[in-house]
Amino acid sequence: MIPWFTILFRHLRFRKLQPEEVKNHPFKMPVGAFANYLTIAFLILVLVGMLINKETVVSVVIGIVLLSAVTFYYLISYNKKDHQEKVQK
Repeated sequence: MIPWFTILFRHLRFRKLQPEEVKNHPFKMPVGAFANYLTIAFLILVLVGMLINKETVVSVVIGIVLLSAVTFYYLISYNKKDHQEKVQK
């Protein structure tokens, strides 16, 4: 599920940061950004359904714990200033 959420959020950000590019893009997405929000809502419903189902609740909880751990590690170890200095070199 994480890759799908990532794709959808990145697409929304792209649309926000590059409105002229989106306007002139040859491939138009039906119903525009609304489709992204609709898909995100659907994926959340799927996750809720997986949390309700006794057979999949453990895997969802483990996934949430692992994702939280990786995110926490990233937030405490990533230094934007150091990264920008490396990119500029």
